Amino acid sequence: MTACIPDEPTYCFAPVSDQHGEPPQIRLFVEGLAFAVPTALVCLTAEDGFGLCDRLNRRLGLDRAAWTALAARCLRAAGAGSTAIH
Repeated sequence: MTACIPDEPTYCFAPVSDQHGEPPQIRLFVEGLAFAVPTALVCLTAEDGFGLCDRLNRRLGLDRAAWTALAARCLRAAGAGSTAIH
């Protein structure tokens, strides 16, 4: 498992709920890492999480389609059952 962030990483923020009903935590997805990096940011609803991530990712030049695709690629690369490293 790679744990080194590249010099010029491709990354995005995305909301993640580990369990049904839990408020989404904002996590950082970095292409090439086998895990998501948790942040201290938590939103009350999924809609709030997507809105916050839209704003954070807009500064990175990513619209919702681009950042959700990047997060999905990172999740697929990490494989089923992967969790965040705290």
